[in-house]
Amino acid sequence: MDIVANEYWLLKKMIKKSLIISLALIFAIFLLSFLGDPIISPRALFDKAMELDRNIYLNFRLPRVLLAIMIGAALSVSGVSFQALLKNPLADPYILGVSGGAALGYVLGVVLGFPFFLVPIMGFAFALGTLFCLYKLACRRGVLSVLNLLLIGIVFNAFSFALILVINSLANFGQAQQILYLLLGSIDPLGWDKLIILSVFILGAFVILFFQAKKLNILSLGDEEAYHLGLNVNREKKIIFVITSLLVGASVSVCGLIGFIGLIVPHLTRLIFGADNRIVLPMSALIGGLLLMSCDFIAGNIFSFEVLNTRLPVGAVTALIGAPLFVVLLKRT
Repeated sequence: MDIVANEYWLLKKMIKKSLIISLALIFAIFLLSFLGDPIISPRALFDKAMELDRNIYLNFRLPRVLLAIMIGAALSVSGVSFQALLKNPLADPYILGVSGGAALGYVLGVVLGFPFFLVPIMGFAFALGTLFCLYKLACRRGVLSVLNLLLIGIVFNAFSFALILVINSLANFGQAQQILYLLLGSIDPLGWDKLIILSVFILGAFVILFFQAKKLNILSLGDEEAYHLGLNVNREKKIIFVITSLLVGASVSVCGLIGFIGLIVPHLTRLIFGADNRIVLPMSALIGGLLLMSCDFIAGNIFSFEVLNTRLPVGAVTALIGAPLFVVLLKRT
């Protein structure tokens, strides 16, 4: 009876925490989308005399906030998946090389003068090509080797970023600035059509990974234990690797390399909710979206420099906040 009461108390506590985080995210969406320069009144959505403010809100503010939430959620869920797959709490979404491929494709698109809307597509195409190559190289007789995957990914990332530096040296000033923003990470609002396509892709990947959450728990025990529990270890590793890599590739292609979100949020979520990936995956998506949205607001409104006509890239803010926060989390675990 005491065990049942304890389980009920834990479930009730977890639901309460989930509701608090969900309400915080909804409140932040409402608040941060109206705040900024200029501050927009909610009345602008209904008042015909405030058409300019309404256009700013619907075409710039709201898409930017929603994009930050989606990318933050994608990086956080990717971090949880990679940490479980590699059995390494220090793994982050950029460790396996797909991010390097996406960044390389993006940089090539910029330097070759591709139209703006084609540059992210080229980045994602390179991410897909990188994913295919890494998968083939890491497989031994059809079995995906996590150790090979990790080593090849690290080497490929180093190689791709060396190529990026070479290409950057050939770029003009404007292209070099665009490449710098890619490497630091930035949230630039997309049109609603592109935002909807991206959201469908990310939500589809989320659904697949959420259905894999129980299997991630089993994989975390080790390959031998997972095999004895009846899990097809090789197949599940392939599914998780491919879906998570596609999420990372899409995120880098759209917003560049935003660091620390995929490393910190999984640790923070486990600290609050425990280690069960069935809970950690959805909660990390909410916390990651909330964190990146807040960092983007800070970058655009607190660390913006009107004299220089520029703003701090959000990747710099996530690093400034993330590094000390990660040290605090390590001390507490």
